[in-house]
Amino acid sequence: MNRFKLIISVLSFLLSVICFTVPAHSAEKFVVKYDKTIDITKNTSTVNVDGYTVRVDMSEPAEPFRELVFRVFIEKDKKPVELAHGYMQFNMSMDMGLYKTKLFKANTGYTAKVTLPKCIFGGKRWYVKLVFSADGGEFSKVFLFDMKE
Repeated sequence: MNRFKLIISVLSFLLSVICFTVPAHSAEKFVVKYDKTIDITKNTSTVNVDGYTVRVDMSEPAEPFRELVFRVFIEKDKKPVELAHGYMQFNMSMDMGLYKTKLFKANTGYTAKVTLPKCIFGGKRWYVKLVFSADGGEFSKVFLFDMKE
Protein backbone atom coordinates (compact mmCIF):
# COMPACT_ATOMS: atom_id res chain seq x y z
CA MET A 1 0.00 0.00 0.00
CA ASN A 2 2.85 2.41 0.83
CA ARG A 3 4.43 1.74 -2.55
CA PHE A 4 1.13 2.60 -4.26
CA LYS A 5 0.94 5.93 -2.36
CA LEU A 6 4.52 6.72 -3.34
CA ILE A 7 3.82 6.05 -7.02
CA ILE A 8 0.67 8.20 -6.93
CA SER A 9 2.56 11.00 -5.15
CA VAL A 10 5.40 10.95 -7.69
CA LEU A 11 2.97 10.92 -10.63
CA SER A 12 0.98 13.79 -9.10
CA PHE A 13 4.14 15.80 -8.62
CA LEU A 14 5.30 15.19 -12.19
CA LEU A 15 1.89 16.11 -13.57
CA SER A 16 1.90 19.33 -11.52
CA VAL A 17 5.35 20.28 -12.83
CA ILE A 18 4.24 19.66 -16.42
CA CYS A 19 0.98 21.62 -16.01
CA PHE A 20 2.62 24.66 -14.44
CA THR A 21 5.50 24.85 -16.89
CA VAL A 22 3.55 24.52 -20.13
CA PRO A 23 3.44 27.97 -21.82
CA ALA A 24 -0.30 27.70 -22.51
CA HIS A 25 -0.93 27.92 -18.77
CA SER A 26 1.06 31.08 -18.18
CA ALA A 27 0.59 34.68 -19.21
CA GLU A 28 2.80 36.48 -21.71
CA LYS A 29 5.98 37.83 -20.12
CA PHE A 30 7.20 41.34 -20.92
CA VAL A 31 9.41 42.11 -17.95
CA VAL A 32 11.90 44.86 -18.74
CA LYS A 33 14.90 46.34 -16.97
CA TYR A 34 14.06 49.29 -14.71
CA ASP A 35 14.06 52.59 -16.58
CA LYS A 36 12.98 55.80 -14.84
CA THR A 37 11.42 57.11 -18.08
CA ILE A 38 8.79 54.33 -18.14
CA ASP A 39 8.05 54.30 -14.38
CA ILE A 40 4.48 55.60 -13.87
CA THR A 41 4.34 54.94 -10.11
CA LYS A 42 4.16 58.65 -9.26
CA ASN A 43 4.80 60.48 -12.53
CA THR A 44 3.50 60.67 -16.06
CA SER A 45 5.68 58.92 -18.61
CA THR A 46 6.01 60.42 -22.07
CA VAL A 47 7.70 58.28 -24.72
CA ASN A 48 7.98 58.08 -28.49
CA VAL A 49 6.60 54.91 -30.06
CA ASP A 50 7.32 54.77 -33.81
CA GLY A 51 6.48 58.45 -34.34
CA TYR A 52 3.59 58.58 -31.85
CA THR A 53 3.93 60.59 -28.65
CA VAL A 54 2.49 58.42 -25.88
CA ARG A 55 1.76 59.73 -22.38
CA VAL A 56 0.64 57.37 -19.65
CA ASP A 57 -0.20 57.96 -16.00
CA MET A 58 -2.25 56.25 -13.34
CA SER A 59 -4.28 56.85 -10.20
CA GLU A 60 -2.32 56.89 -6.96
CA PRO A 61 -1.52 55.11 -4.81
CA ALA A 62 -1.47 51.75 -6.55
CA GLU A 63 -2.75 49.25 -3.99
CA PRO A 64 -3.61 45.57 -4.33
CA PHE A 65 -7.33 44.76 -4.74
CA ARG A 66 -8.15 48.43 -5.41
CA GLU A 67 -9.26 49.63 -8.83
CA LEU A 68 -6.51 51.42 -10.73
CA VAL A 69 -7.29 53.91 -13.46
CA PHE A 70 -4.78 54.43 -16.27
CA ARG A 71 -4.92 57.46 -18.57
CA VAL A 72 -3.40 57.21 -22.03
CA PHE A 73 -2.87 60.08 -24.46
CA ILE A 74 -1.54 59.36 -27.94
CA GLU A 75 -0.62 62.07 -30.43
CA LYS A 76 1.00 62.24 -33.82
CA ASP A 77 2.22 65.58 -35.16
CA LYS A 78 0.78 67.20 -31.99
CA LYS A 79 -2.77 66.00 -32.82
CA PRO A 80 -4.75 63.38 -30.87
CA VAL A 81 -4.83 59.97 -32.55
CA GLU A 82 -8.05 58.01 -32.96
CA LEU A 83 -7.29 54.38 -32.12
CA ALA A 84 -8.77 51.43 -33.97
CA HIS A 85 -8.40 49.49 -30.71
CA GLY A 86 -6.14 49.29 -27.70
CA TYR A 87 -5.58 47.43 -24.47
CA MET A 88 -3.25 47.09 -21.51
CA GLN A 89 -1.85 43.81 -20.26
CA PHE A 90 -0.25 43.33 -16.82
CA ASN A 91 2.30 40.96 -15.30
CA MET A 92 5.06 40.68 -12.72
CA SER A 93 8.43 38.96 -12.93
CA MET A 94 6.63 35.82 -11.69
CA ASP A 95 3.48 34.46 -13.32
CA MET A 96 0.49 36.14 -11.71
CA GLY A 97 -2.02 35.11 -14.37
CA LEU A 98 -3.53 37.07 -17.22
CA TYR A 99 -4.76 40.59 -16.48
CA LYS A 100 -5.88 42.49 -19.53
CA THR A 101 -8.21 45.46 -19.98
CA LYS A 102 -9.40 47.45 -22.98
CA LEU A 103 -8.76 51.14 -23.55
CA PHE A 104 -11.95 53.20 -23.57
CA LYS A 105 -12.35 56.61 -25.19
CA ALA A 106 -12.48 59.43 -22.63
CA ASN A 107 -13.09 63.18 -22.92
CA THR A 108 -9.39 63.50 -23.60
CA GLY A 109 -7.43 60.42 -24.56
CA TYR A 110 -8.28 56.95 -23.31
CA THR A 111 -8.70 55.21 -19.96
CA ALA A 112 -8.34 51.66 -18.71
CA LYS A 113 -9.38 50.24 -15.34
CA VAL A 114 -8.04 47.13 -13.63
CA THR A 115 -7.90 45.58 -10.17
CA LEU A 116 -4.72 43.63 -9.49
CA PRO A 117 -3.91 41.16 -6.71
CA LYS A 118 -1.21 41.23 -4.08
CA CYS A 119 1.85 39.06 -4.67
CA ILE A 120 2.04 36.46 -1.92
CA PHE A 121 5.84 36.53 -2.17
CA GLY A 122 6.06 40.28 -1.51
CA GLY A 123 6.71 41.50 -5.06
CA LYS A 124 5.55 45.05 -5.75
CA ARG A 125 6.69 45.81 -9.30
CA TRP A 126 4.12 45.39 -12.07
CA TYR A 127 4.75 45.72 -15.80
CA VAL A 128 2.06 47.04 -18.10
CA LYS A 129 2.17 46.54 -21.84
CA LEU A 130 0.21 49.13 -23.79
CA VAL A 131 -0.89 47.84 -27.20
CA PHE A 132 -2.72 50.06 -29.68
CA SER A 133 -3.69 50.08 -33.33
CA ALA A 134 -3.70 53.26 -35.39
CA ASP A 135 -3.17 54.18 -39.05
CA GLY A 136 -3.20 50.50 -40.06
CA GLY A 137 -0.40 49.44 -37.71
CA GLU A 138 -0.11 47.89 -34.27
CA PHE A 139 2.26 49.36 -31.69
CA SER A 140 3.27 48.54 -28.14
CA LYS A 141 5.29 49.87 -25.24
CA VAL A 142 5.99 48.47 -21.78
CA PHE A 143 5.71 50.68 -18.69
CA LEU A 144 6.16 49.75 -15.03
CA PHE A 145 4.89 50.75 -11.61
CA ASP A 146 5.21 49.70 -7.99
CA MET A 147 2.36 48.73 -5.70
CA LYS A 148 2.12 50.30 -2.30
CA GLU A 149 2.23 47.80 0.55
